[in-house]
Amino acid sequence: MKALIISDIHSNIVALEAIWAKENDSDLIYCAGDLVDYGPYPKEVIAWVRQHHVICVKGNHDERVVNLYRNQEALWGVADEERTWAHDNAQKLDDEDIAFLDSLPESAAFTLDSIGYSMQHMYNQYDTIQSLTAYRQFWERQTEEPIRSIPSKRMIFGHTHRRAVHYLSDHELWMNPGSISYRRPDDPCKQAHYITITDGKIELKGIDYDRSPLLQKTLSTTLKDKGERDVALFFFG
Repeated sequence: MKALIISDIHSNIVALEAIWAKENDSDLIYCAGDLVDYGPYPKEVIAWVRQHHVICVKGNHDERVVNLYRNQEALWGVADEERTWAHDNAQKLDDEDIAFLDSLPESAAFTLDSIGYSMQHMYNQYDTIQSLTAYRQFWERQTEEPIRSIPSKRMIFGHTHRRAVHYLSDHELWMNPGSISYRRPDDPCKQAHYITITDGKIELKGIDYDRSPLLQKTLSTTLKDKGERDVALFFFG
């Protein structure tokens, strides 16, 4: 059994397809949220996720785009110099796309190779779980029986864009596949980051891909500069 674990797609269909070209022998795909926002291809990403039956949870940027879509005055009344990626994405989507994003659960629990998993977008903003006590308390809140009682536990988070595996004990860990699209300012790597789990074995992976379609699409998109266009130009350039 092979599972592909991704997160923080951010409307980047180019990276998503590049990963799938390499990992298309995966039996299951899981996404820890943020399908949309901060990228030019939200509709394509949603269609891909639905076509490939990806098991997803809702991210904060998914929620942001949903809320903006439902505020038509804010969505269409924005000045060009204040236009964000959320405006761009929400204007490209339709009612069916928004209903899909809004239907995504806050968390999902499942088993792979007799190991229990709980997946959610974030823990507490950008915090990670540092203590075993906090880990177990969060696990109890997030999971139900019979998964709750499985001895080997793994929690999957997104949001931070930092690929990592953190062991709290030999059988209790949290993992983050990183973002397939963006890094944080102190990590200028432009690879698409993700994780695969094959028969229980975790592998942290990254691939280079052709970012030029993203750059060209960004250059043709009306966006405010600070924090919107500038960030995209840096990572897609």
